[in-house]
Amino acid sequence: MNHNENAITLTYGTQILKMVQDLMEKTGALDALRRDDTVVIKPNLVASRKDWVGVDTDPRVVEALVKMLKDRGISRITVGDGAGMGNSATKAFSLCGYTEMAKRYGLELIDFEKDRFTKLEVPLAGPFRKLEIARTALECDFLISIPLMKAHFQTLMTCSLKNMKGIMSRSQKTSFHSRGLHKSIVQLATVISPDLILVDGIHGNLTSETGRDPVAIGMMMAGKRPVEIDSLVADILGYAPRDIKHIAYAEDAGLGTTNLEKISVQRLNRPAKEKRFAPPTHYTKRFECRIEAEGACCTCMGNLIFALERLNEQGLLSQDQHFMVGQKAGISSGISGTTIAVGQCAAKRIHADIQINDCPPTARTILRHVVADRRKPS
Repeated sequence: MNHNENAITLTYGTQILKMVQDLMEKTGALDALRRDDTVVIKPNLVASRKDWVGVDTDPRVVEALVKMLKDRGISRITVGDGAGMGNSATKAFSLCGYTEMAKRYGLELIDFEKDRFTKLEVPLAGPFRKLEIARTALECDFLISIPLMKAHFQTLMTCSLKNMKGIMSRSQKTSFHSRGLHKSIVQLATVISPDLILVDGIHGNLTSETGRDPVAIGMMMAGKRPVEIDSLVADILGYAPRDIKHIAYAEDAGLGTTNLEKISVQRLNRPAKEKRFAPPTHYTKRFECRIEAEGACCTCMGNLIFALERLNEQGLLSQDQHFMVGQKAGISSGISGTTIAVGQCAAKRIHADIQINDCPPTARTILRHVVADRRKPS
């Protein structure tokens, strides 16, 4: 880059093409690329559904970057990701408009879960000794990560560090939740890191990573250092950076700093009104029921929260309900009331009053089981 390589550059607005062009031109982020380089763009396509705004990376951001790459004569461009549990990147490509984009620009699309994988030794102590990384991402000349800034039920927020989970196999991603998500994310960061991070903050979500209430943020940022970028995003979303466990672990591992005073930030313009957001109420405090979610994947937990919202609207939640979801959920001794095992992982481990043995269960399925139980004659 032409400027300080450790700096984070911000721009505000709604004109996506101009915002991406300004970031790339002012920082010189693409200047080192050669015409014959292979470039892989890794968006965040966690959900494969039509209402993707604020959940999946906006394809307009990716297209603006592709245009700039094409203008530089770079033709070997791949867009790839692996979706969340119960979703498919292949379907997301079609639903979010990436398939049509690929036809227009001659791009290759790859669902990383269908890629070949290479096992790499992890230099940082933690849950894993080796991690399976998609070869397409591993072997390219230039890797670009385009995460969203948004909330996450388990890690509070997700951005550049957690976005890299999508380059692993399905089984590897699932095991992150059972063996320690926060430290696993940091281990992954020691194995592979993108050459460029372009954060999509056009729309985000302040309640969960798969929520249906997108919020217009009107921001983008570019940089190379994921810990510093995520620390800045945490601040924007209303958190102290070290409140986010994987960011704190990453700093402790020497991967960057969370000290906002030491992070160099360059703003290309100013928003009409500076936006700062308050963190959402944690899911354990939003509902009357009790929730045990250790080791839960994002899809199961997201669908459970959707179901709890609907049950709450109908006045069907109470303190004597105990929802258990995830690979480590269990029934504490002395629990009374109704126990509900949500999802195959929990249902296999727990003999609950209500067994929802789907992988993953939809919000509608969870809702149906609980409503049926509440309507049973006493």
